[in-house]
Amino acid sequence: MTMPNERTRNPLQTGGFLKELRADESLPDHVRKEAERLLRHYPTVNEFQLLAKIEASFIGPNLLMSDFSTSWL
Repeated sequence: MTMPNERTRNPLQTGGFLKELRADESLPDHVRKEAERLLRHYPTVNEFQLLAKIEASFIGPNLLMSDFSTSWL
């Protein structure tokens, strides 16, 4: 069973990884462009926090965490 911190941490870390790929000039251009394309509509940290708060108000707590460790980023 996936825990709320895992459901929150993993997408945040994925977004961070895509940002690293986009910025790494040692990678081929097509890889950096694909990371940019994927990030174009990827949720921001603030959007994750807002989603967690909205979910908590409708469904209840413990699906996503709205207060998370910045070390995940």
